[in-house]
Amino acid sequence: MSKRQYRKPGAFRVEDVEVFVPEARVSEARVPEVPPLADEAVPVPRARVLPDLQRGLRWGSIFLGALGGLVSLLASIWLYDWVVSLIARDDWIGWIAAGLLGLVVLALIMLIAREISGLARLGRLGKIRLEADTAARQNDKELAIDVADRLKRLYSGRKDLAWGLERLAEHEHDIMNAAELLRLTERALVAPLDPQARAIVASSAKRVSVVTAVSPGALIDMLFVGAENLRMLRRLATLHGARPGTLSLFKLARMVVTHIVLTGGIALGDDVLHQVIGHGLTARLSARLGEGIFNGALTTRIGIATIDVCRPLPYLEQQRPRFRELVAEIAGMR
Repeated sequence: MSKRQYRKPGAFRVEDVEVFVPEARVSEARVPEVPPLADEAVPVPRARVLPDLQRGLRWGSIFLGALGGLVSLLASIWLYDWVVSLIARDDWIGWIAAGLLGLVVLALIMLIAREISGLARLGRLGKIRLEADTAARQNDKELAIDVADRLKRLYSGRKDLAWGLERLAEHEHDIMNAAELLRLTERALVAPLDPQARAIVASSAKRVSVVTAVSPGALIDMLFVGAENLRMLRRLATLHGARPGTLSLFKLARMVVTHIVLTGGIALGDDVLHQVIGHGLTARLSARLGEGIFNGALTTRIGIATIDVCRPLPYLEQQRPRFRELVAEIAGMR
């Protein structure tokens, strides 16, 4: 085994040093050649087609439809013969009958028009909310401008929002960002409605709590709670620009119940009351007072869900009403 030899140190100039660069040896690796694919058609697996299940005639629907049409036809014939017989009298009874029939038809037309208008306005609120969510998430300036224009048309003519409408019209053209435009729209048109909506929910919840606490019967409690909740739904929807009729009110109630179930906010147990009122205090309350507070808390939950459904814009700057704060206010702890 040869020992490595070390040279002695010496002085030299850098200019006199010759640099030796060894030639790089590149090993050429052989790449295996891939044989060309044969021009053959690749078989495509066919999806298994299930046999078409032919459903038979729905005889129950046919029976109900035919029965309803027959009853409507008989009622129309009876009403027609009755009105014609009254008009044929050619006296004041006939003319009064004709006038009352005209009022009935006019009132029916107006009721149908009001229901259609209420359903359309309720759907318009939901569409504006959906477009506002999309514009805020995607930062879409054109969609945000369309949302602001829709809200200006919806709230035009309202005296309580006149200042907000003027402020929005004055500053909306100076904003280049979609999120900022939506915040300005919320600040000018929707934020002034939030305290009123909170007051409506608190008032209805307090009324339900007091009445159910002093009511002598369960049936009266149920009727009053149902009527008060429907009244609260109508007031909140009207506040936000919906103006619901009877059909649209029940549609709104269905939407609110669906929203509560989907958000998991239907559970109102003793743990919620303990957190709001205080540990151990509910055990010392009377049964009727505890029932009244529970019904008020349920009404509060329904009111908050109604605000979520009817509010035309998401909560961008403003704060969503807190359930515990409202229930504590109802219980008299604040």
